[in-house]
Amino acid sequence: MLRSRLANTWSGIARSKSTTPSRAITTTRLRLSESLRMVSIMPLPTEGWDLSRWTPDQNLNTGGSVPDSSAQPLIEDTPLEGKLRGQNDSGKSIGSTTFALMVCQALYYATVSVDLTLTALVGLALAPTPVLATLPLAMITLMGAICSVLTGLACARFGYTPVMVVGAILGALGAAVSTLAVVGHSFPALCVGTGIVGVYRATGGYIRLMGADLTSPGQRDRALSMILAGGLVAAFVGPWLATSTMDVLPEMYAGSYLVVVALCLLTLPILLALLRPERRHRSVSESGPARVGGPGPDPVRWRDLEQPRNFVTALVTLAVAGAVMTMVMAIGPIGSEHAGHSVTMGTTIIQWHMVGMFAPSLFSGLLLEKFGRKAIALSGAALLASGAIAGVAGGDFLNFLLALVLNGLGWNFLYVAGSSYLVICYPPGRGGRLQAVAEGIGSVTAVIASFSASAIFLGMGWQGTNIGALVVSGGLGIWILAGRRR
Repeated sequence: MLRSRLANTWSGIARSKSTTPSRAITTTRLRLSESLRMVSIMPLPTEGWDLSRWTPDQNLNTGGSVPDSSAQPLIEDTPLEGKLRGQNDSGKSIGSTTFALMVCQALYYATVSVDLTLTALVGLALAPTPVLATLPLAMITLMGAICSVLTGLACARFGYTPVMVVGAILGALGAAVSTLAVVGHSFPALCVGTGIVGVYRATGGYIRLMGADLTSPGQRDRALSMILAGGLVAAFVGPWLATSTMDVLPEMYAGSYLVVVALCLLTLPILLALLRPERRHRSVSESGPARVGGPGPDPVRWRDLEQPRNFVTALVTLAVAGAVMTMVMAIGPIGSEHAGHSVTMGTTIIQWHMVGMFAPSLFSGLLLEKFGRKAIALSGAALLASGAIAGVAGGDFLNFLLALVLNGLGWNFLYVAGSSYLVICYPPGRGGRLQAVAEGIGSVTAVIASFSASAIFLGMGWQGTNIGALVVSGGLGIWILAGRRR
């Protein structure tokens, strides 16, 4: 109807050339006004446009349709012009978000580094018996494992930002309780404080997954590695903060736990300010917006997966990488001291181990894009095995250093590749349940490796422990290679 009316209007213009100019202009104005009044009668909705299914040549008479005004908005709480601006500016917002999350990751790992450096020593000073000296540190790991599953489910229900904010607040609260425990010489209070910090450790493990969800599908692998690169700063800053502030207050180590309070609180303005635009311009995909500031589409379930092997590969890769890395890292300082090395040498080994864990993140994302997930995962297994071979070769300082650095490099490659396998299993914003399973299994295996490390070392020694690590990492490499050929 509309097309025929406009056609009649333009034909009238053609016929009017034979009449006087003033009469032609008057006739054209009348007909155009009548056509425009017909257009104005048809109300157009201001929400619910699905631009991904709308092409320029679609109209009312050639198969196009006006979207239902009751449909779910493509980007929530934003008018149509805001949606278009958000899509056109997505590259800028995604870059700033990735950098913000990289800073959050650095603050998170700096907190973890301070706790790893001091908590065992503080526990030894406050524990009623040396047997319980590592209990505060174990509480961080145990609560992190328990809450990692709950964090994934909470992210699926409430969105990433609220969960991250609550985790940072709880981390600051736990560090404050730990500070009071040191001042009051209370071992139970220290265990409670470190247990609360473990909740923050669980939420911090989702920072990289949050970055992947806020990035376009073609850049998710690079975002994963860039965010993990924040840990490289923590590898140097964390131990320095722990040792330089432990005696600034009358009570030894109280100042270090106050630093942990500050590190947790520093993430809050980043989450609330720098990530706030993402609540308006969310990642857009066929399945809906990423879940940043609130609930969205239902999470993907196991039975919904079209290629469950990718998820199985993510589970196995992340679990084995975490278990082998945790066991070797826990045994490294003990084995170094047992071999007659100084405390400074042991600290150097751990510091360079952390550099190996995070330095490859500066380029592992590019390698992932160039060579693929399977090649990077296979390279990570080979690096883990190489580190184990270096440990089996001897007990000199160089053997320890090389074993721990290669172990960290292998962990990074496997962690990035495993995370990449995980994020391809679901559209942005719908991975809460799968993330909870993957993080939960990875945390449980790390806890088992951490608690059994001392017993393994006492029973098998440094070289025997590395033989076990060689068998496990070699088996992982064979499994990945076999899957690559299928």
